[in-house]
Amino acid sequence: MKKIMRVGYVVAAAAVLFSGCASTVRNYGPDDHFSSTEAASGSSSTREQCARINDAVWIEGRTFQECIRYFPSKDFSNGAVRKVIVFMAGDILSTSGVSAAYPAGTPRKRVEKADLEQSRGGTAYLILGRPGTDGSSGNQNWRRTQYETLVINAALDKIKSRYGIEEYGLIGQSGGGGLVGALIAERQDVLCAVSSSGVTAVKYRVIAAGRSSDYTGKSMAEIWDPVEQLDRVHPMPGFRMFVTSDQRDADVGFSSQDHYVQAAKKMKLPITQIMVLATGAVHHQTFGIGNRVVEDCMLGLSTDYIFRTYSGMSNDYPHMEELAHKAQVQAGQERINQEGAQIENK
Repeated sequence: MKKIMRVGYVVAAAAVLFSGCASTVRNYGPDDHFSSTEAASGSSSTREQCARINDAVWIEGRTFQECIRYFPSKDFSNGAVRKVIVFMAGDILSTSGVSAAYPAGTPRKRVEKADLEQSRGGTAYLILGRPGTDGSSGNQNWRRTQYETLVINAALDKIKSRYGIEEYGLIGQSGGGGLVGALIAERQDVLCAVSSSGVTAVKYRVIAAGRSSDYTGKSMAEIWDPVEQLDRVHPMPGFRMFVTSDQRDADVGFSSQDHYVQAAKKMKLPITQIMVLATGAVHHQTFGIGNRVVEDCMLGLSTDYIFRTYSGMSNDYPHMEELAHKAQVQAGQERINQEGAQIENK
């Protein structure tokens, strides 16, 4: 483990040097479109520049200094929230460049999405910009290294302090799902974690594809692999993790997702894999269902209820609002049943 940590710090230091040569991260207005050029090349910031950006935190570590932007639902305006769901998107970079959909995004659209999810599940919801994306400084070329995990972990600490957060629910799609897997080894305040089609067994995926390095270009030594961190996971009481997968996934192969699940089970971690029908040409997008799963988990709904409700469901299921209402009713009923059982046991 110590050898891996030293490699991670070297990678992180290199990332800082690289981002230092990049342009200054833009202070995006509500309707400004995110820049593909910035995402491809990375960007830097200073503490003073970060202070002028709404909904951003300046974080510093031994090997990094970054400004991380986030997009909160309306209830954050009250100043304090106890439970929060944090969403992390998938990679926007690939071997073919920046995702064509990325520059269509704006801060306003991110906030509207956060408000939608909060209104469905009832839990405060926040979309977190990964390094080098969505107005966060840093570099996406260094994803899947220890650098990204350290940066995001520090950002969660700073946001937690700012709002008085006690419990997190984490959800990520693809590369964001890999971050979920890495972060649960760093934190003891995560109640619910959902990896949707996540890159949680990076080296396994690389080998299965017949490659000698990750799709990011990083060598095996530079990769910070979530599955290798499982022995460091010491979760808070009541912690549960879910993985939403489609066996047809042609981007992050199902076998790599399952490899992580089986390894977590060997560690006796409370993990449940839910097979669903992904959207997209390569059957990869499962975060629509993942959002419902993490929201139901934060409501305290039973694992059995969650598994039965979403198994086999399509990611573009058209009645998510109805499912959310049903979950609220079910959560209320389960609370009544639990209170009744406690009274009977006295």
